[in-house]
Amino acid sequence: MRNKSKTVLFSLIILLFAACNRHSKFNRDNWGDTDGLTFAYRNGMVDDLLQNYKLKGLKYQQVIHLLHRPQQSNTTEMMYEITETTTPGKPKYVKQLILALKDSVVTDARIYEHTDKK
Repeated sequence: MRNKSKTVLFSLIILLFAACNRHSKFNRDNWGDTDGLTFAYRNGMVDDLLQNYKLKGLKYQQVIHLLHRPQQSNTTEMMYEITETTTPGKPKYVKQLILALKDSVVTDARIYEHTDKK
């Protein structure tokens, strides 16, 4: 009976992990949904955003209308946090959407990923 309980628990954990990382269609409201520290839906939507929305050529205000305000920006880039993981004893992982700008128009959209080395 004990092994069956462990199997069920393990299956539930795997199911929850898969549900958190599933891909979904871009949704503006969910993109902006935050608890103040993280963005729960962005990682699942970013692929759909890049594949099905023409970001290149958008003006700054059009980007704001679509994606809300970025976490960081300057005259040449807009940066949107996708995910950031910090676990004690493990390297920090960061994933961001970077939009390059020229004259307030998006010229490139790319994903930046980085893992700190110990």
